[in-house]
Amino acid sequence: MVLKVFFIIFLWSSFVYAGPVCKYKLNDFKAQIDYAKKNHLSQKVKKLEKTMSDFQKTCKDSDILAEINQNIQITQKNLQQARTNFNNAQIEGNAHQIRQTSIQLKIANLEYIAAKQELLRMKDLLKTQRQ
Repeated sequence: MVLKVFFIIFLWSSFVYAGPVCKYKLNDFKAQIDYAKKNHLSQKVKKLEKTMSDFQKTCKDSDILAEINQNIQITQKNLQQARTNFNNAQIEGNAHQIRQTSIQLKIANLEYIAAKQELLRMKDLLKTQRQ
């Protein structure tokens, strides 16, 4: 009997436990919900609460890290494409096109940096949890 109780508690705790990355993301959801409540955005509150509930049921730190790594690859490809477009615009010498591709290059670079920073933030959360 004691073994059954222990097993049930173990199963329950394994479903309830969220890793540090999931907890961070859930806290972000809660902050967004609080903001929406303060600004009387009831439709947004309902949508966020539903999304958070679904997220909480399936959240795994490893899945989030995989998504972040995938996002890094995508932003890196976008950055490479933006560099190519900028270089081509410089070769053509069209001032307007150079300006436009320069802006796109800056945006792509910032998106890539943000993706890398998010990965570092999540890895730091995992490190602090292990210590």
